Amino acid sequence: MVVVNSSMKMFINTLKIQCEAISQDALVYWSKRGSSSLIQSILYALTCHGWHVMFLFRMSKIIYAIKIPILSHILKILFQLVWFFITTLYGIWLDLSNDIGKGFYIGHFGGIVVRGDFGDYCSIGQSVTVGYKGDGKSNGWPDIGNNVYIGAGAKIIGDITIGSNSTIGANAVIVKNLPKNSFAVGVPATYVIRK
Repeated sequence: MVVVNSSMKMFINTLKIQCEAISQDALVYWSKRGSSSLIQSILYALTCHGWHVMFLFRMSKIIYAIKIPILSHILKILFQLVWFFITTLYGIWLDLSNDIGKGFYIGHFGGIVVRGDFGDYCSIGQSVTVGYKGDGKSNGWPDIGNNVYIGAGAKIIGDITIGSNSTIGANAVIVKNLPKNSFAVGVPATYVIRK
């Protein structure tokens, strides 16, 4: 009988979680292709910036779970070079320590900076910032629930919680907690709870 050590169990668990997330991400991106022909749909999938970034993000979780000394270091170095190139070229940066649930959708490329944790089936537009407060001080980052839509140009800043099933309008600035089912707009944002 083969004894599986804890690092191997962790790797297998990470692999299962990330393969499921990749599958759900792919389904979300595929659903956004519209009523295009098969060839156009395949081209869309091959040239979709958000899909490339999310696939690499999921791969990073798998690579960083590998605990074979020399192999893991080589893979991490190669990955970081590819990650740097892609994030610079696309203008989409996700902190690799983020926890991002399955079905994550990045609608457009450019100006996206994300340092925060997301639930399942969230969606963000271009020029979105999610992260720490400024002034060189960090008080933590946002924790965002399931099924949250963040519109173009929105900013979500600080150690706050965004409740599930919320919508954040374009260019809104969120610096306080939002309850679930919120619709938030403005600078600073105000919100209403949808029924």
